[in-house]
Amino acid sequence: MKGKTKGKLSKAAVKVSQGLLAAAILVGVAGIAHRAAWAQALVQQQGVLAPMEDTYDFEGEMGQSMTIELQSDEFDTVLVLKGPNGEVLASNDDYGGSLNSTVVIELPESGTYSAIATSFSSQGGSYQIEIRPSSEYEQVFSRAYNLAISEDYDDSIEAYTAAISLDDTDPSAYLGRAESIINRAYLNATVDFSSPSDWPQDVIDAVVADYTKAADLLQQQGDPDSAAALREQLLYFTGTPTPPPPEPGIQPDMPDEPIPVEPDGGIGDGATPLP
Repeated sequence: MKGKTKGKLSKAAVKVSQGLLAAAILVGVAGIAHRAAWAQALVQQQGVLAPMEDTYDFEGEMGQSMTIELQSDEFDTVLVLKGPNGEVLASNDDYGGSLNSTVVIELPESGTYSAIATSFSSQGGSYQIEIRPSSEYEQVFSRAYNLAISEDYDDSIEAYTAAISLDDTDPSAYLGRAESIINRAYLNATVDFSSPSDWPQDVIDAVVADYTKAADLLQQQGDPDSAAALREQLLYFTGTPTPPPPEPGIQPDMPDEPIPVEPDGGIGDGATPLP
């Protein structure tokens, strides 16, 4: 009897233990739900997660030409302009060969406009935004830039040239004109440009002149890395490296031997140097 009783108790114990385990699991799950239901919510709101952006409102008059610049050294900027009715009037990601953003626009009506500073791929960082009336140069440069985007390269080249006549210190104008010259050549080409010899000589001369001028300006304005990168691109057209200009205050190497000078001050072969 003891053995049978012991056996029955063992089976019962197994069933009881299994039942307790299942109950424990169910109670544990339910307990979590109950605790969540019993807890008092500190914050309970619904919302829409928007991209990182800042909005700057300004008053504008109909017909006024405005320039909005968004610049950052830490992320790829994106600029959006909305009109008084909230409609998007213009947007820009990269402008003038840089990752910064600019919108130049003639305002269609009077009212409150909104300039929205945001970034590509929702990146973040410090930035600077400036809203101001457009200068004549900015208006002409913007026209040249927009013509290039629309693939009207003849008018784009003419507009870039007009911009350079207004301000010949902006590397972006020379780069923009060179790019339009290259794109026009591709558009009108009857052969594949597989080597510099395939390019028309007038195209090579114009591009080399604009790239060289832009590189020199970048060097003078304290951007030697961009200047060096531009001179490397020149290799495709020239086939030979373009040496950088000497640093300010550094004189080029002079020959050790004195240059022969003629008695009247001119330089001539074999003349005796003046004392």
